[in-house]
Parts: sequence; structure tokens; C-alpha cells
Amino acid sequence: MLTDAEIEAYRRDGYVVPAGFRLDDNEIESLQSAVAQVLSDNPEVEPDRIINPHLDRGRPYRLRGSRAFHAIVHDGRILDMAEAVMGPDLVLLFTHLFCKTPRSRRVVPWHQDGPFWPVEPMASCTVWLALDKVDAGNGAMRVVPGSHRQPYRPHELVDDPDSTLNREIPRPDIDESAAHTIELEPGQVSVHDIGIVHGSAANTSRRRRAGFAMRYMPATSCVHRRIENAAADWGDLPVELVRGRNRHPGTDFSLGDFGEPWPAG
Repeated sequence: MLTDAEIEAYRRDGYVVPAGFRLDDNEIESLQSAVAQVLSDNPEVEPDRIINPHLDRGRPYRLRGSRAFHAIVHDGRILDMAEAVMGPDLVLLFTHLFCKTPRSRRVVPWHQDGPFWPVEPMASCTVWLALDKVDAGNGAMRVVPGSHRQPYRPHELVDDPDSTLNREIPRPDIDESAAHTIELEPGQVSVHDIGIVHGSAANTSRRRRAGFAMRYMPATSCVHRRIENAAADWGDLPVELVRGRNRHPGTDFSLGDFGEPWPAG
């Protein structure tokens, strides 16, 4: 799914948009229907904070999920992309449905994923799947190329109801003129590194912006369930070996709560 040149670009820039990948119309329609279902089934949850919709009643929020998301997160094409940049042994950390509704004020502040996740050694990639057309007008993700190769930056606590995160890199510390906007058609993906500086503005348009983030870790890294100053409680967040073998004895797969099993068939 990734060419040698795209793998090189990922190493250099911290992200890549694979030119040769796009879901077909039927797959896109199925996932768009899944978005509508999950939003309808979970009205109490902010539409940009839907964690693990590939599970049904799983942790952390016990959401009603969708089998379509479960299928795509295990899809061989998606796993091939993750393998291309992290190796053959893969752990699924969690998934995140970002749905920015029209005229929303909610923003994703500048941040790096690494300080939020108790992963050691720090290694992970996100495969971000566009389920709507994503552009600057409806709050596309922006990244600072090459920032993943620099030391992690200090994150400050933020108390803002319009922020999706509780910590951020202060804006004066970011050279926004160097940022790239990742614009995608429905069914396209971007792949980005755990260390890249990124964020996204509010969706000021009249169009929805939905995307599904799939977070994978190389099985040579470890999830530390109890870690001081973690941004969230990972104590019973389910993580799953999705390809190859587990290579780190410190990752405990028994602690996670996957919720209800999907019916056979």
C-alpha cells in the first residue's frame, strides 16, 4: 500500500498520503452509514470524542459501536500500511471517530500524540481515514513536517470547552507558516507518526468533517497501564494484537475490556 518513496517521505516528514489507496464507493457508503448509526446510538457523547467505535460497549465509554469500523481496523490493506512503517508485528491501541459538525467551535489544539499515550519505547502510527471530503474549509488536520524528529515539546494544561484536549503546545511555540494542510477525498487516508506536531481548526463551514483514526503500535513497544501523569486512564483500555506476534512481555492484553462480542457471520 506504500511505495518506497512514500515510506521515505514518512520517515522524513512524519506523515504521508498514500497515492494509490482509496476505498471504493460501496465501502465509503458503508462507513458513512456507520457514522450515522454511531452518532444516533450515542447522543450523549461529543461527536468528536467517540473512542473505540470498532467495539460494542467496550472501554472507555461503553459506546454502541459498529461492525463496519471493526472490519476496517482489521483490514489487510490498512495493516499493510502500518506494517510498512512499523514492522510486521502490530498492536491496535485504540480508534477514534472524529466528527466535526457544521459550524462547530471545537478545535484540536497543536499537540503531539506521544505525551498523551503511555507507550514505551515511544512508537506508533495513526492511519486517518477520511469519511467526508476534508479540506481547509471544514477543519482539516494540519501538520508540521519533520517535527517528529525533534525532541518532544512541552504541553501546557488548557481549560477550554472548545478544545478537544486538556493539554496543548502553546501557539507562539509553533511556526504555523511551516504547517501543511492534509486535504483528503472520502476513502483516502493519511498516515502520521506519534511524534509529529499537528492540530486542526474549528469547522466553520456548513459541511460535516468525519474521519476515523486507527492507532497502531509496533509489538516491540509496551503499553504501561499505570503511569503517572497520563492524560487518561489506560487501566482497562483494551489493546489488541492484530498482526504477527507480541514482542514485548510488558504489554498485558488481559486487562482490556472489549465489551460485547460481534455476532458470527
